[in-house]
Amino acid sequence: MDSEAIATLSYTVPHKSVGWIEQTVSTAVCTLALHESKIVSQQSSFPIHAVLDCSYRPFSDGSCLFYLHTNQGVRSFHVNVDPTFFLKSFKRLRNDLYL
Repeated sequence: MDSEAIATLSYTVPHKSVGWIEQTVSTAVCTLALHESKIVSQQSSFPIHAVLDCSYRPFSDGSCLFYLHTNQGVRSFHVNVDPTFFLKSFKRLRNDLYL
């Protein structure tokens, strides 16, 4: 079993449902968790050695897209909080010299 999460980041996942007359969009709040050996999202788990980098792109409304660059491609997460702590924790875990 893996240790407790070093850092977590909340992200939202939209869900669209279409009825006969109406269309509804709801959002679920999920958590991206950084552990010593992996990063876990609601649907996937990425071994830490398979994650090449993390980055984000802020929007004017205060939200941002958080990108997880893996050896399987780039995964994006819609985030409504500042992801700086998660990003710095990842880089510190990977021993990157430039935080």
